Amino acid sequence: MIRDQAHSLRQHFPEASPKDYRPQGRRVRALSFTSGKGGVGKTNIVVNLSVQLAKRGKKVLLIDADLGLANIDIMLNLNPQFTVEDVLLGKKQIHEVMVEGPLGVHILPASSGVSEMTELSGEQQMHMLQQLASLQDNYDFILIDTGAGIASTVLRFNAAADEICVITTTEPTALTDAYALMKVMATKYQVRKFNLIVNQVGNMKEAKAVYEKLKAVFQQFLPVDLMMMGFIPRDVNFPKAVRAQTPLSLLQPNSSTSKAFALMAKHLEQNPGQSMEQEETNFFTRLGLFKRRL
Repeated sequence: MIRDQAHSLRQHFPEASPKDYRPQGRRVRALSFTSGKGGVGKTNIVVNLSVQLAKRGKKVLLIDADLGLANIDIMLNLNPQFTVEDVLLGKKQIHEVMVEGPLGVHILPASSGVSEMTELSGEQQMHMLQQLASLQDNYDFILIDTGAGIASTVLRFNAAADEICVITTTEPTALTDAYALMKVMATKYQVRKFNLIVNQVGNMKEAKAVYEKLKAVFQQFLPVDLMMMGFIPRDVNFPKAVRAQTPLSLLQPNSSTSKAFALMAKHLEQNPGQSMEQEETNFFTRLGLFKRRL
């Protein structure tokens, strides 16, 4: 018998109301992972972090929100029959499109090479919002892998998230573009807090120097609270993990890099952050509201 890609998800979530799966008092926490430019390791980071959260017993939904250049499915050696494009076209419900990844992480795959996906109509945006909202009660964390830069879809997902995690490297162009992204979010959406992740560094001192440099610029020009979320060591095994289509956290679980991801996951679990302070709205509500500003 041929199974469709949603078979395991239907087994995991039987036919019942989504509210049946949420333990009393649990509130989903949505974090966007974004960058000013491409090539800084954003997708690698969000994939490995989702695995580490799952290792800690958390229910995780990973949304590939790089709508026109998706690659999470490739990195995880998944072959989805359907994508979010099928949801937007009304061909499939969102639970029929989702696939299960490592350690039970659920993934909403996006389309690749479909330029129209980056320019959704208002009706398509609201349809996607309604479909996403039906999932919220099933998860502890929703991790959103946005596109790079300041396109409208990137800004919308960032503005709607409980927390924005900006990823950069030590390269001057990456730093400049990271600052530009945060500046747009601060001036256009009045975002006043960002988490910084510095990737591909030799040690904590190098990462802290990047953080202090950006923080100094913000103190001079913008009233923004920049928090150091963590850093990821430079690791020659990242390309090997990508070629193996396996997260480094699973390929080499005892490496210093995997331990850095584990520490970041522990920090997220133990520090509720902004999301617990925003009881009046959630990610899905804000996603619908912010779309009207674009």
